[in-house]
Amino acid sequence: MISNNEFFLDRIVSICSTTGVIHLQVTTLNPEEGFIDIEVNARELLNDIPSLHYFCKKAIKEEDKATKKKYKEFKNKL
Repeated sequence: MISNNEFFLDRIVSICSTTGVIHLQVTTLNPEEGFIDIEVNARELLNDIPSLHYFCKKAIKEEDKATKKKYKEFKNKL
């Protein structure tokens, strides 16, 4: 069954594999949703690792920059 619902993947709770498939159990920011099970083609996921790494590093850098700016603005208000 394919769902069109969107969600924010907060954490990977468990990960395992079967033949050609990676199984992830994840949580979202909404605890009422419980766990969501995701299955991913293992080969495609492996092929995507360089891109995932790039975008993770980019997102973390942007988050750190925003946090620094927020605290700098807070310091200036004091």
